[in-house]
Amino acid sequence: MYGSRERLRTMLRIVKYELILIWTWFLKKLPGKLGCVIRRAALPVKGVGPFFIWDNVQIDYPSRLVVGKGTSINRGCILNCAGGIVIEDGVLVGPNVTIYSQNHAYKNKGIKINEQGYEYKSVLVQSGAWIASNAVVLPGVIIGEGAVVGAGSVVTKNVEPFSICVGNPARCIGYRS
Repeated sequence: MYGSRERLRTMLRIVKYELILIWTWFLKKLPGKLGCVIRRAALPVKGVGPFFIWDNVQIDYPSRLVVGKGTSINRGCILNCAGGIVIEDGVLVGPNVTIYSQNHAYKNKGIKINEQGYEYKSVLVQSGAWIASNAVVLPGVIIGEGAVVGAGSVVTKNVEPFSICVGNPARCIGYRS
């Protein structure tokens, strides 16, 4: 009897998770500004004022995402918010940008990587920054106010305010005037 209750609980957890996946898949597919409005209302994202999350944006742990007023997260982005992501006011996130706030723990060679769990480090994108298309932002990074991250860049360290950073790994090539 106890075993069947436990199996039922497990099955209900699986069904609940599958329903959440179906719901988020549906929300991701809604196009245009109407889709942005519905996503803003339906997802547990914390935000102030209007912001735009366009179609086909994958958000893992959306309750750990904070989005500022006037921010736009473009199509095809992947945001893993397990460690927390804060994107302040007026930020532009280009298409297909990936922002991760978690990574696999891997340092103990005596344990398989898939058994070591995760490390969590929050990501902060300060107001007025622009992350251009296909950039990757890794856990623990702060992108400073008004900074520009070039297309295809891999951001492994903090980006200074109003700087222009490009490359893999991203490095500062100048400052906005």
